[in-house]
Amino acid sequence: METIASVENMEDVATALSAGVEGAADAVRETGISLERLSESASSALVAAERAVEETQSEVVRLDSLLDSLSAEEESMDDDDGESNGSCAAEIASTQAELDAANENLSICEARREKATDTMRRATALRERFLEASRASMTRMEAFGEDCAARVRHACEALEKYIAEHPGSAAAGFAGWLRWTPPASTPVRPDALAARIGEAKLRDALAYEAGRDPGFRARIEDYGRRWASARSLSEKKDILRQSRINGSGELAERVIAAAFRPLGDVSTQNRTVFDDGRYTKTDIVVRNLRAPVILGRGDRAFAPKGGTIAFEIKAGKASYLRSQGDHLVFQAGGHRAADASATICSADIHDLPEADERELRERLRAAGSPILGMLPRKRDIDRALHEAVVYGIGKERP
Repeated sequence: METIASVENMEDVATALSAGVEGAADAVRETGISLERLSESASSALVAAERAVEETQSEVVRLDSLLDSLSAEEESMDDDDGESNGSCAAEIASTQAELDAANENLSICEARREKATDTMRRATALRERFLEASRASMTRMEAFGEDCAARVRHACEALEKYIAEHPGSAAAGFAGWLRWTPPASTPVRPDALAARIGEAKLRDALAYEAGRDPGFRARIEDYGRRWASARSLSEKKDILRQSRINGSGELAERVIAAAFRPLGDVSTQNRTVFDDGRYTKTDIVVRNLRAPVILGRGDRAFAPKGGTIAFEIKAGKASYLRSQGDHLVFQAGGHRAADASATICSADIHDLPEADERELRERLRAAGSPILGMLPRKRDIDRALHEAVVYGIGKERP
């Protein structure tokens, strides 16, 4: 059976291929138009060259006829009339010079006509060859696209059949979570967001993200290979510690991105440069919201339908979250272009002393990005990573 991630990957490939075929068709049309214009330009140049040849030929005929008339007139003159003879001879010489120039211009015009004819012939042949090759290429691409679309349809059908036949399976539960539909008109409230994030199955989410992103899978599997080949218990513990340090934040971000994807268009690591040259990267931005969202009370806690929300994601134990206060306030500066913003952290925030938790919350609320402890606890995120490294992605302790 295909996994949800593999089916979505195939859908992405099919969509990209379809876009590629459309782009190629547009490029073919544009190139065809350019070649058509080239042919039209060559045709216009040929018509102009033929007209110039005809006009120059007419001028040559006129001057040749005039020269014959002047020569005949000169022969008929009385030899004693020297003045008339001299005038006629001068006119004959002038006409002969004009005729020589016209014949020279005719040769130039005929050469231009020959060149224009050759250009016209080559432009037409180029256009015909391009159209023939592009038609064959487009036929092959369209056939491949149809095969790909059929493969996606069959995979979707197989997956949907499996989910329908196994309603209590992990695949069915996770598919239902991924396909959550926000309410059409009523706002999505904090309790609904907290429930949405809390319902995420970390093991399934990790397997889904590994199926969607080969780079993420490779990093997890590399830790697994290193753990399996480690020679001592301390070395194994160190590898697990590295996986937690480097992977828990990324897994938390991926869970939040998947949780909010049904709400709008999700992008990650959006860069904001401040006036002093410093910059920050916002973990997640959700644009074009499909429903209004309420994050809490106060300013910048509401985003309308069609609006934008910026999120910072922090997964860590209570002491880590407290140590990140100054940095989180700085990162909140990158959220100001959004309608609303929040810092989503692990539930470990509730382990802080009451005064410390209140101070952190007040600082971030004043910075415009209130902190919400909606993520699972850090130990739960670590456990999902531990199982993926030690037992394999998507598997749990035997």
